[in-house]
Amino acid sequence: MNLENVQQATAFFYAGFDLFCALLMGILLYTTLTDVERTNKRLHLTHVFLAVIVYCITDIFWIFAYSDVNIQRTILTRYITNIAMYSVMSFCAYTICHFLFSIWKAVIPQKKNCRKDLLIFVPFVLTLLAILSTYWTHLIFYIDSDGNLVRGPLYALLMIILFGYVIVFGLISFVFFLRTQNDFSKEQYLLVTVYTIPVIIGASLHYFFWELPSFAIGFTIATLLIYIITMRGMVSQDALTGIFNRRQGERFFQEQIRRINEEPYSKIDCLYLFMMDLNKFKSINDTYGHTEGDKALIATAEVLKEACSHIRRKCIMSRFGGDEFVIGVVFTPEEAQLLNEKIHDLINRKNEELNAPYKISISVGFTYYKKNYNDFRTFLNNADKLMYEMKEIAHREADLEEEKLGQEN
Repeated sequence: MNLENVQQATAFFYAGFDLFCALLMGILLYTTLTDVERTNKRLHLTHVFLAVIVYCITDIFWIFAYSDVNIQRTILTRYITNIAMYSVMSFCAYTICHFLFSIWKAVIPQKKNCRKDLLIFVPFVLTLLAILSTYWTHLIFYIDSDGNLVRGPLYALLMIILFGYVIVFGLISFVFFLRTQNDFSKEQYLLVTVYTIPVIIGASLHYFFWELPSFAIGFTIATLLIYIITMRGMVSQDALTGIFNRRQGERFFQEQIRRINEEPYSKIDCLYLFMMDLNKFKSINDTYGHTEGDKALIATAEVLKEACSHIRRKCIMSRFGGDEFVIGVVFTPEEAQLLNEKIHDLINRKNEELNAPYKISISVGFTYYKKNYNDFRTFLNNADKLMYEMKEIAHREADLEEEKLGQEN
């Protein structure tokens, strides 16, 4: 077999892998777009699917030009295909970082802050400009007289910018994954860590072996893993708010209660159950519609995420149904009281941020587990009773305030 046949076989083998990856991502993209459930995480995931597909198609043209198969290997075609490939690679790296950043935001809800988005956006715009101008500057790469691709003086810097962010996301997330026992945060940090590993391996192999479709394969494997984990997470997460559902919440408490009951002299801190629901939630739905009611539920979940975001001990947030939310956490009594105060403070802050025609208000009842409760149901009922006592107080205060306003008018 002569050299030309070897190059053709290599090119078709390379393109076959790219085509397979593009088809696989296309199937997942179609499945996600036709699903009735639409969450921010899945929306960002569709962008990643598109990025993989675009990269794989561009990569096919690149390998055909590189191997002089179907596309004539001239200096111009080599410049065009390489500029296109590295431009798409820059777009892919930005899409990955934006996706990982969206997962971080799910762990620590933040106000809209353009500075943090610009921190990701600006470097990739600069790299894209450098790639597009490399035909004249030769800073990233250039094509020599024999049609060979030669790395320019800033090629290594390009790779560092493109994938340095991904490495940083992965390392920080792995450290946070090891340090936190907060179940929701742990799962999100695991997502980021799992995603970065195949991408980094694929990018590293691509740096040393240009003839391997390693980046496309690594990109595809990472995205497929995230898709599988996300689909699995749908079983345990509430579709509207993004926090855990009742099933996962009950599982957490049953595991913790079993552990406490098996310890004759438990040395762990108290297992606290915070039971809460929205005050006059029905009136929000009746007056402003169910869309506003959903917004109120989502805002409440964001408050709970933020309130629990820095808790490193065993902790879970879950929606038990309707407007009822539960937090389970291993705490000291002082920490439990501080968490209760923090939740109410954050609710007030959220109301100022939303500037909605209604005010979100919640009643919270919390108690710690005692061995004479025997089971989770008794534990839950006790917290539920305390919550309704707080709810009655809140309703009386609201009625008194309405009467006072009526008298003034």
